[in-house]
Amino acid sequence: MDYLDTAIVLTLVIITVAEFSALTTDKLMSMIGSRTRGYDYWCECVVEEVRLSLIHDVDFTAAQSAHVLEKLNTLMAYEREKAKPYLNRSVLLNNILSSASKVSAPKKADKLAQVLPDRIAKCDHSATSRFRLRTGVKVACVATIVALALNISSLSLINELESTDAEDMTLLQSQIESLNTRLEAEDDPTNAGAIMIELRSRLNQRSDLESKTFSVGPIAPGINRISIEWVFGCVLTGFLAGLGAPFWRQQLSRLMTLKDLKEQVPVDKTAGLNDSEVPENQWGDASVGDASLNESAIKDSAIKDSVINVPSGVTGKFIPTNINWDPLSNQIDLDVIAQGKPERVYTPEELVHTLRLRLAPQYNANLAAVNIRPESLKKLAPSFFSSN
Repeated sequence: MDYLDTAIVLTLVIITVAEFSALTTDKLMSMIGSRTRGYDYWCECVVEEVRLSLIHDVDFTAAQSAHVLEKLNTLMAYEREKAKPYLNRSVLLNNILSSASKVSAPKKADKLAQVLPDRIAKCDHSATSRFRLRTGVKVACVATIVALALNISSLSLINELESTDAEDMTLLQSQIESLNTRLEAEDDPTNAGAIMIELRSRLNQRSDLESKTFSVGPIAPGINRISIEWVFGCVLTGFLAGLGAPFWRQQLSRLMTLKDLKEQVPVDKTAGLNDSEVPENQWGDASVGDASLNESAIKDSAIKDSVINVPSGVTGKFIPTNINWDPLSNQIDLDVIAQGKPERVYTPEELVHTLRLRLAPQYNANLAAVNIRPESLKKLAPSFFSSN
């Protein structure tokens, strides 16, 4: 799966876990009175700021300040009785200014109206930051428990999404069909034996792929729940969910924008390659090389092979088998089975050069190297390669 698609699916899973965990956390907070405690913290901050403003900003007397604070406490106590206590800022300011205007001159009430919003804003910011931090930690804890219970490991999910099992199965099936066809048409017992060995290997690989199961979700079998990697993946899911669903919805929007931009600039992976340059299958039913290779492909490979100035047109019927591609180093190790006599003798470097040009399109990459295993080279040496 494309890395953007992987990121999008992972983000959707985290959003789902975050939303569920937030709802669960909200219910738990209501049950244990956590919202009420947060409201009390905000009320204490507001009362203190109003008291300081009345004394220092507008020079209220003790009796005037006591009257205003008494009305304010009555309003706050009324809101506190609700299931989800919340006091709108405009209601709060109107209550304070109304009480102040009854016990003071208009000028003092006007000055209070100018300085009080900034003081209350400080309480809003402090209480909101404190509430969000505590809520985020609680959501992360709940999300971690959900991830552990439902087997939602971010690392396992990434591995599953990045898996190429479907592509590998398709490739193996085509290889098995090709090998069966070759085996039916083969008359030489030696070559037939080599094909049967290769066929048995591919059948075993297909059986292993078919037996694999999805490793994420509550019904996934064979989960090692004491594995450090699995526990870390679930904890990572909880931590990411703790950042909040709104945050991940923003990231999802950005990822979708990037995906749209990427689709608007299509990349033709077969650019510079003629139809005749791509073999019908991996096993090269026809000659694996000829002199009609595309000039651009030869030029690209010639850069890497500048030390070895060899032609690319190795001809003769030979089969690459036991191919092992390392995507990190971008190299291929393989064996080669030759059939019949070549038109002339070649050097191993010439064969490697041609194999690399021929196999590169199948891996959508300009291969760094193709390595023929020493045992295979020894078998080819007497009839296929020159002594130098």
